[in-house]
Amino acid sequence: MIAAITRLLLVSGCICAAAVAAAQSPPQLSKDQRTLLQAIVLAVDAAASQPARNDSAWPVHVMRASDGSHYVAFSVEPEGAMRLPAGPVMLYVRLATATPGVVTTMTERSVIRDWLVGRRVDPRMLPGRGIAIGEMPAFGPGAIGVRGSTPSTGSMDLKLMALERERARQEQETRDKQRRAELEGKAVGLRDLLPFEDFDLASSSIAGDGTRQISRAFTAGPGEYNVYVGWTDLAAPKPAAAIHVMKRALSLPPATILDLTLSSVIVADAVAARAAPYPPAQQAAHPYAIGSTDITPARDTVFTRDERLAVAFQIINARPNVSGKPDVTVGFRIVRIDGDREVQVASLNSQSYTEATMPADFDLRLGHPLFAAVAAPLATVPRGDYRLKIAVNDRVAGTARTAEAEFRVVGTPLSLLTEAPPLGPPFRREAALDARVLSAVVQALTPPAPSPALRRALDTAAAGKFIDLLVEEPVAQAEQGARTGLTGLALYSVGDASAVVQFQRAMALGAPAGPLQFLTGAVRATQNRDPDAITAWLLATEAGLPSSVAAPFLVDAYLRRGDGTRAAAMVSAELAGRPADGPWTRALAATHLATGRDRDAIAVLDARLAQAPDDADARWLLLQALYGSIVRGTNPPGSRADGDRFMTLARAYLAESGPHSALVAEWVKAVQNLSEPISSWAAPAPAASLPSSASTPGATPR
Repeated sequence: MIAAITRLLLVSGCICAAAVAAAQSPPQLSKDQRTLLQAIVLAVDAAASQPARNDSAWPVHVMRASDGSHYVAFSVEPEGAMRLPAGPVMLYVRLATATPGVVTTMTERSVIRDWLVGRRVDPRMLPGRGIAIGEMPAFGPGAIGVRGSTPSTGSMDLKLMALERERARQEQETRDKQRRAELEGKAVGLRDLLPFEDFDLASSSIAGDGTRQISRAFTAGPGEYNVYVGWTDLAAPKPAAAIHVMKRALSLPPATILDLTLSSVIVADAVAARAAPYPPAQQAAHPYAIGSTDITPARDTVFTRDERLAVAFQIINARPNVSGKPDVTVGFRIVRIDGDREVQVASLNSQSYTEATMPADFDLRLGHPLFAAVAAPLATVPRGDYRLKIAVNDRVAGTARTAEAEFRVVGTPLSLLTEAPPLGPPFRREAALDARVLSAVVQALTPPAPSPALRRALDTAAAGKFIDLLVEEPVAQAEQGARTGLTGLALYSVGDASAVVQFQRAMALGAPAGPLQFLTGAVRATQNRDPDAITAWLLATEAGLPSSVAAPFLVDAYLRRGDGTRAAAMVSAELAGRPADGPWTRALAATHLATGRDRDAIAVLDARLAQAPDDADARWLLLQALYGSIVRGTNPPGSRADGDRFMTLARAYLAESGPHSALVAEWVKAVQNLSEPISSWAAPAPAASLPSSASTPGATPR
């Protein structure tokens, strides 16, 4: 389960077609502005006769407006030669009807172009094209004044008034039916004007990370369209010569008004609530701010492990109960994509939108939109490709819908360092049966004057003939504790966890606690219960077992647990007054790494490898220390030595197909990408040496 899940209940004002065309005073364009805007419109006209380019990759999100039409929002960050300048741009956005597979010139008329040449009034002063469902006037559509009304209106006037009202009602019903038929794709509306166009004399949309982007929204019925975005840099020496146009094909399906459905799933960097909606004059530049809900769409679906995944989506056509409230549950699962398989890695808390959780004034019957959102940290999610699975259940209607969003988790240079195997090696049962350790355990179990039978059992244990210990000779009452402990040792040697019961019986019978607690810790370590193993080994030392016996096991257990501070303290205590040698060299270097002391670790490992060049463990730790010194910035300022050595060792490790080659390949790429000087220190590893499992094409962190 991913911890610290954030749930947001998002109930905003209506998404209406008039949101981006709010009433405002006509703009006062200078002659230069009018000429430049006209040049952009003409450039878009020219692009209409050209096939769509790769610009069609820029994403759009389709939601539902309050009149039943599609609300289409997009944020795009042009790249390369089309990259947006730092300052404002003059922007023009157009939606045009398209014929799939056919490139034609524009047949729909541009109101903005007509206005610019003086043939029409300001397009933003034209009357609206209908009333949005749920936005009707308080007294109903078609309300009319009383013709010739006086305090003494006669019966004939009343009949005429009733007839006019009925005629107006029927006309409105006809218009509504035509509108709904168009939205559901059952009829085609004839039009000679472009479905949508808008302009901004000084657009300066900025993403959450400060980069420039173009963000806009529009509403449209079902059909095949082309979306055009044209702009120019206002600060360019010749803005008219610096016009860019992007073209994107867009297909909008019929919009059902009855069946439960979901909008596009918006993968977001953040979803928050605003204190107040944007004013109408600013709404067009903030298409993802819907009422009091503010969504910051992600620039891509590639996340690092120190980021959060957030998604938001609209639940459309949820069935209201008698009070207008929904009864909807939403579930979330994260699955890892492994070829053709999906492996579930986490479940997020489900959400409920019911009478008890919705605001008192929320009413689906009035067209109030229902949004759901969830956010979760990715710190515990390993690198890889994932899908967020969404399941929505409408309990009033008895219907359900599903949706999903794909995303990728990649590592940062520092997070890749944490993916190295634990600095403490896995516990091996045989380690507690090593001759040196076994000798200390048997000696600690030996009473001052053992009987011949117990002596034989002790000698058998010291010789490592553990199976023979299962044949017990009778011993005196005072020696039964030690003899029971030896039986437990025999059971431990064959992997029988019930040995712990024998050790507990032995202590109850008066056997020395030190060796028995040590063996208890060994059993717990084989069960991957390091906290219990640490407790038992500490008790063994307190009970008199030499610290040199339990200390190596304690250090490794602390390192497996990520407790570098305690591991370092124990190593320091054991090495007080003497140099590290043998196994303690590895332990000392590992504790330096665990506490971020890369330079000290490198010095220890260099000394070890000078004596034992074939020590594979030391070479792996040195590679890790060098990488850590680079990404943590602990190498001497201006020094290239660590980079040179790291690249040399990494190439050798990959050539030998070391057990952690996939991770080392990622380290190599991270070091190459840190800065230009570092990438030139040494040639990259040959492509043939990079395992295919380590390749993550296109996974560039934001």
